[in-house]
Amino acid sequence: MQRTNIVELNPSNKQKAILKELCLLSSCIYNSTNYIVRQQFFNKEKISNFFDLQQKLQATEDYKNLGRVYALPRIQIFAETNSARFKLIKSKKQSFVGLPKYIKNRKTNTTIPSYLAMDNCQYSLSKTSATIPLSRQMRKKYNIKHFRIRYNGLPKWKGLQQRGQIHFKDGKFYLHQAVKLQEPKQREANASAGIDFGIKILLAIRTSTGDDKMIGSKRFFRQWMYWTNIIAQEQQKLSEINRKSSNNLCRLFSKRAKWQNNLYNNIVARAFRFINKNQISHLAIGDITSIRDDADWGKLGNKRLHNYWAFDKLLKKIQNKAEEHGIAIDMPTEEYSSRECPMCFDNSKSNKKDRIFLCSFCGYFDHRDLVGAGNILRKSLYGSTESIHWQEILPFGEVSNG
Repeated sequence: MQRTNIVELNPSNKQKAILKELCLLSSCIYNSTNYIVRQQFFNKEKISNFFDLQQKLQATEDYKNLGRVYALPRIQIFAETNSARFKLIKSKKQSFVGLPKYIKNRKTNTTIPSYLAMDNCQYSLSKTSATIPLSRQMRKKYNIKHFRIRYNGLPKWKGLQQRGQIHFKDGKFYLHQAVKLQEPKQREANASAGIDFGIKILLAIRTSTGDDKMIGSKRFFRQWMYWTNIIAQEQQKLSEINRKSSNNLCRLFSKRAKWQNNLYNNIVARAFRFINKNQISHLAIGDITSIRDDADWGKLGNKRLHNYWAFDKLLKKIQNKAEEHGIAIDMPTEEYSSRECPMCFDNSKSNKKDRIFLCSFCGYFDHRDLVGAGNILRKSLYGSTESIHWQEILPFGEVSNG
């Protein structure tokens, strides 16, 4: 199991200048590597592997100034992603696979800073500072022996250190430390729970022991719309002067993304407090990967579905949290889950009445999202043939007279 510690670096003005220069040199190495591969591709030549690329670039000034500790992993990351890209091209599974672009400002045609990559043995984190490497040329240029930078924050994960990266974002530097952890033991409790993703109610949870939990509120969407309206106003101002982007617009997008990420972290934390309290060892999550395909829910509904609702991000956070606690996950289809009656299995469209479920056949009444969560759990445990309310197996579509 791998996790990432992210700490905010707190460099001095001199250290900031060094980091910015390193990030710029990293982009130069990337662009040089990209140029070689692109030319080989257009000339229909054999594409160089990692070793060949490193041999061609190690004599350049950018490589020497950046140093082997940064240049080598940067070339290696490019070679790994490039190999996967050309395998995808050869497989013809995708109609169009684009070549990587250069890291540059296309208006001024100048290189812009990128991230730094470091191998696991090249950097270290103490309680208060990070020690990162410098090339001989950089140490001589800035007259320093050791490059230690204080950081803010507390690393959450402790394990075997892996590759590290330094990113420059919103005027700040962040160190990403990948850590390999021991695999957690599988939880042995027998309780299970189904999770139904929604847009108004983001998570509806129903357990096999009869406990329910709904997490979500309209105010979450209203807060997202607050940021979205401010972004729209800024875009309108830019369109009046024939511009598409600005530093302020980028900051607004970043603030909205941070707010959404923090919202999802809080939602997942609340969900797992409930899950751990009920000793859940198995989660069934409705698979809704194709829900956006050809979906038209009206103007407001489409805003929620296509912009506000980041299903993949929320799912990934739940999967990571479940892995940490040793909880197994499977993802049965969620098709008809919110309109199928868990008592008589009637799946008429009329069963759904906004957020309420009212079976038109047997009169079963409940919240629609909780019905969906229960049906997802039933599909996972019994293949859609057993009622979790009656605890008895029924032929699909047949109602018991008992």
